[in-house]
Amino acid sequence: MSPFIGFSAIMLLLLSASFLTMATPSCPTVSDELSPCLGYLKGQINSSELTEPSKECCSGVQQVSKEVKSKDDLTALCECIKEDLSKVPSYDPNRIPPLPKKCGVANISLPPIDQNTDCSKIGFKGAVHTVG
Repeated sequence: MSPFIGFSAIMLLLLSASFLTMATPSCPTVSDELSPCLGYLKGQINSSELTEPSKECCSGVQQVSKEVKSKDDLTALCECIKEDLSKVPSYDPNRIPPLPKKCGVANISLPPIDQNTDCSKIGFKGAVHTVG
């Protein structure tokens, strides 16, 4: 094999690996997109988000869901949410599981997430589907 072909093959593998790595949702992106959901997760009494997430929250959930294409992506998303919520003094983890469905997202199923959640055990449903 010529050195050029060998070099080209290595570069192709490196580019493929970096493309796959970029597909995973980054924690800063997850934080930015899901920050409007905090009112809903806290179930704030003086908020319209007591029963339903805001449009901004759902927009963020829909954006993040587009980046979840594998179980590894879902695990990464869970870990980011877990990390972010560890800084929130009071929220209801039981408000997390219905959030994707309330926002019309069918490919993500999340458990109640708190500091004890094992994100590696979350099941993955497959391709992105939005409802509505």
